[in-house]
Amino acid sequence: MAMIDRGLAAALAVMTVSLAPTMAAAHPHVFAEANVEIVGSPDGRLAAIRNIWRMDELFSSSVLVDFDTNANGQLEDGELVAVGETVKESIAEWDFYTFVEADGKKVAMSPPDEIRTLWENGQLLMFFEMPAGEAIDLSKSKLTVSNFDETFFVAFDFTSADDFLMIDMPKSCAKQLVVPDEDAAAKEWMESVASLGPDESIPEDGINYSQALATRVEVSCAAAS
Repeated sequence: MAMIDRGLAAALAVMTVSLAPTMAAAHPHVFAEANVEIVGSPDGRLAAIRNIWRMDELFSSSVLVDFDTNANGQLEDGELVAVGETVKESIAEWDFYTFVEADGKKVAMSPPDEIRTLWENGQLLMFFEMPAGEAIDLSKSKLTVSNFDETFFVAFDFTSADDFLMIDMPKSCAKQLVVPDEDAAAKEWMESVASLGPDESIPEDGINYSQALATRVEVSCAAAS
């Protein structure tokens, strides 16, 4: 898996490493400094999630090699549009690495209309918005929002709760950053597997361990009683 389509030229071969089937052997190949905006609507519902990603220099340089069609050492407007279109197609299969839950249940998010890109100081930046695909009443539901890659190919770095911004959200909303401990995450996963019923199966990704390890923000807008 890669942020850029596997069919690109050999210059992007580093992005197309096949992942081992076990999570123990998996490790990130692409790194992104991430910021997330959680956007509310005037009627107190979840409106959208906006992502801003600054990609690491190695990945950015690989993209530059393949998309710098005029070979001037930077990505210009038309080239950036091509990058955004390619990335949008490439990561759709992985839900654009954007995961939202309300009271522990996955919230359907609509795909972005476009992924906008910017070339800044030798790094690729990506911006896109995903509208909520269902009505979520923020006064009644506790939100969990995260960027993560189920295959561990891409790692998203959040440094503090300030990396998650609340835009036009109810004044009663409060957020809490959750940075899982690896040992605690392993215990959580083992307990979840042990609790599966006879007709239930382990998630398709093998263990859903990536979700347990993902840094995330929890948002509660319930008015204090």
